[in-house]
Amino acid sequence: MTKKEDDIISFEEAFSKLQKIVEKLENETVNLEQALTLFKEGRDLLKICDQHLNTAENKIRTIDEMNQDQGNAS
Repeated sequence: MTKKEDDIISFEEAFSKLQKIVEKLENETVNLEQALTLFKEGRDLLKICDQHLNTAENKIRTIDEMNQDQGNAS
C-alpha cells in the first residue's frame, strides 16, 4: 500500500480487507510467500485501522472536554 492509499482508505474498507486476509490465511492453502505477502498487507491495514480509531478517540475526547467546559461555565 502506498502512502496515498493510507490517506484515502476508510476504516470500514481497511477493516473489510483485513477480515478477508484473515479468512484467506485461516481457510485457504497458501504457500509461504503468499502468506508473508498477506501478512504484510494485513499489518499495513491494521495500522490504518489503528490510525482511524486513534483519530476517532481524540475527537471524542475533544467533544467530552468541550461539553465539560460548557457545563462548568453554566
